This record gives sequence, structure tokens and C-alpha cells, in this order.
Amino acid sequence: MAPGVAPEPVEANLTFRQWAADWLGRRRAKEVSVQGYESAVRVHLNPRWGNKRLRTIKKAQVEAWVQEMEANKKIANSTAEGHWKVFKMIIKDALQNGKIASNPTYEVDGPYVEASTSYVFSTDECWAIYDEFPERYRLIPMLGFACGLRQAEALAVCDDVIDTDSGLLTVRRQVLRTKETRYRPTLVDRLKTSPRLNTKEVPMPPYLSEALQEYMERQPPRVAENVLWEHKKTITDCKRGTVGALFWSARRNLICRNHFNDDAWKPTLRKLGIKDEEGNLPTFHDLRHTFISTCLQNGIPEHTVAAWVGDSVEELRRTYSHLLRNHADTHGAIAAGLTARPAPSAASAAA
Repeated sequence: MAPGVAPEPVEANLTFRQWAADWLGRRRAKEVSVQGYESAVRVHLNPRWGNKRLRTIKKAQVEAWVQEMEANKKIANSTAEGHWKVFKMIIKDALQNGKIASNPTYEVDGPYVEASTSYVFSTDECWAIYDEFPERYRLIPMLGFACGLRQAEALAVCDDVIDTDSGLLTVRRQVLRTKETRYRPTLVDRLKTSPRLNTKEVPMPPYLSEALQEYMERQPPRVAENVLWEHKKTITDCKRGTVGALFWSARRNLICRNHFNDDAWKPTLRKLGIKDEEGNLPTFHDLRHTFISTCLQNGIPEHTVAAWVGDSVEELRRTYSHLLRNHADTHGAIAAGLTARPAPSAASAAA
């Protein structure tokens, strides 16, 4: 600080509610992320902290709140972790802007989150789902277990991303149905993982290429509006194009996840009797886990799998570390032999 310049005064009466509203108004994250922040603040954080003056929030109070969340059986661990992350961001922002003198979340451990478990479908289950699925939608789960696509990405596959000659599927779109799209399913040129990751290419198994060709012969792609999304622009401000979308509802609308899950995914799994160990229905995202797990278990390098599915290697290691540990057992002996002392030749042994 320059000599003679007084520090910005701490605002004595500024409440958490007031600063949270200010913080929300400055967010530049994706619209769906901002909606999540708004929901966390409105439904969970403001009822607990909203009327408290920021400068009066103490570390002990924060620690007690974390313990309350852990003890509350009605709050899932992942939900509590989400509340905690938003709370920490708001408090840190207040400190950085001189609204508080110290950070009451500093060195406070957040809610304990157990390692999440994912359902891995067997090969028989994957194909049973394909065979049982309504014909109009049956290629959608195949895109999950054959290429590791997320649900929104699978729903958004169009004819311009399928290259049967090279055997590659280019993933560049998702179907969004949010406040920004006025809750109408909309094709957007944007991947879920990062606004800076424009596309990813995934090899298509021959059976998927053949199935796609047969499907498009029976149900030709239909022209749909496509949002040509640009980073830091709202969907309203982006230019538009047209593409040939593969998947449509019976009413000739793009398919939204709720309709797909309620009318096709869940009924099919119930009919087949596919459940996890706790008796719950696996999710579409578990098809992606199945693809990733199968690749890693069969020795495909993690950086290759990460590029295919659009995750970082670090994220892959965090989520699938148990499979990578198995690789250490499988390939450890080979690695150990690479630098072992060479066996003496017959001549040197005789000497």
C-alpha cells in the first residue's frame, strides 16, 4: 500500500445476504452454474447466514455449521459440499474486496464427502438396453457405452459429426434446456466441460458406425437451429446456424433429458431389472463410467481416454484411481524388468 493511503474501511453493517447478491451479480460462469449458485444462496445459505453481518461471522460458527450439515441425513454429502464451496467463494470475495478483515473459513475442513460409486454395466446389460430401448431412441444409450458421451452430448449428435471413413465421431454440441434457452431444448455448440474446449474426437466402433448409417436411412436427420456459441457471450447474443439433428421426439421436438429419462431410460431399466447394490436405477452417466472403466481396465493410456471423453488427466486420476492402481499390479512386473541388470552372456560366465 502506498504511504499515506488509508485502507478501505470494513463495512460494519454489511450482511451476508447483501454481499451474496453483489457476488452473484458479478459471476461470469456458465448460465447453468450461476443458476446453481443462486439456488444454493436462496434456499440454503441465506436462511442460515443471510441476516448476519459479515464481520461478525466467526470461525467457530462456521465449524458448527459444517458439523450440522454432516449430521443432517436429509442433505446428501455432495449437496453439502456444494453449499460449502459457494459459501467459501462468497466469503473469500468479501475478504479480497476489503469487506471483512479476516476469513472465518480459513483452515476449516468442509463437509466430509464419501467417495462416490458408479455403476458399471456389463456388456450383456449394455446390449440388453439397446435391444429393449424404443427404436426411435435406441442409439442414444449406445453412444454412451460405445463412445463415453454425456447425456446432453448424445442427444445432440448431428449428421455433420459422423465420419464413417475415418471411424471418428466429433463431439461439439449439447442439448441445453435452461432459463437462458427459455426452457426449450436447444442445440448449442458448446461442450459441458470447458468453454475453451471446442471439440473432442472419439473413435467409433464398427457396430456403431453401421447402426448410425442404418438409423439415418430409416429416420433421416431433420434440420434444426444450432447456436454458434462464443465464450463470454449469452446464448441470445450468439449467431445461429442449421444442422441435421438425429434424435427427435414423437412430436418432432429435440429431446430433453427429463423426457428421455422418464419415458425411455427408467422404464427400460425397470423392465430389465437392472439396479445397483442399493436397489437404485443406474443413470445414463453410468454408461460413460462404463466406457471409461472398460478402456482403463484394458490398458488404454489415461491421457488417451481423457482426450476422448473431454476430461483432464487429473480428473480421470481422481475418479478412477482404483483402476489405475490395478494397472500397477498388472504392469508392475513388466516395468520392473525394463531396467533389470542384464543376464551375463555365456562367454563372460565361462571366464
